[in-house]
Amino acid sequence: MNLCLKCRRRNLTCVCALLKPFKTTSRFIILMHPMEFKKEKVGTGRFSHLILENSKVVVDVGFDENAEFQAVLNDPEYESFVLYPGVEPIDLGTDTLAQKVTKKAQFIVIDGTWPCAKKMMKLTTSLHHVPRVSFKSDRVSEFKVKHQPMPGCLSTVESIHQVLLDLNRMGMENTNQAHDNLMDVFRHTVNQQIDLAKDPNRQGYRKKPFSLPENRKISKKWEGRLLFFKESGE
Repeated sequence: MNLCLKCRRRNLTCVCALLKPFKTTSRFIILMHPMEFKKEKVGTGRFSHLILENSKVVVDVGFDENAEFQAVLNDPEYESFVLYPGVEPIDLGTDTLAQKVTKKAQFIVIDGTWPCAKKMMKLTTSLHHVPRVSFKSDRVSEFKVKHQPMPGCLSTVESIHQVLLDLNRMGMENTNQAHDNLMDVFRHTVNQQIDLAKDPNRQGYRKKPFSLPENRKISKKWEGRLLFFKESGE
């Protein structure tokens, strides 16, 4: 299988021609679970990094012993915030963050399935005292090929896009709509996956098409995982 060495997707589904990298004052650190790193389908964390010039991807499960991440976390030029549910996170829908930040902001985004993200957070004790940020949103994920437990639960790229929307509103960023390239590429990859799954001549052809998010029911398995959003994660 031929892979693009840049976006790490098959040449057939390479998205490099769609990428429009842009600069941000804030830095985004994407902590990627190894299983997410190996994905060849959508992989939103990887192309988010390629679009965000001021970003870094670090792959691991627990990051306390990861020298690369610890150096980033302790960078004196940045003030760190982790995008993760908590008891009393800073609401990005208000101006609280703009009033609190004293340096350039650095957002730590955990990229993995919901269970993997919880494990990564639990194992990385150096993140437990980092201020958490979140957004209260009824925004419905456009990740049509993946089940999200409830409205407001977004993929990595959608979460970063929402953060940038809020930072622009607060005056902490001025990306002039460049951030919309994140969603343009995301929508392309999702639609591409749906189209490929419809092809009966391709390996992995789905006899049943992907169901739309609004037609899905939350299973008992997911109902149990909703507790994830009420826990502090440590």
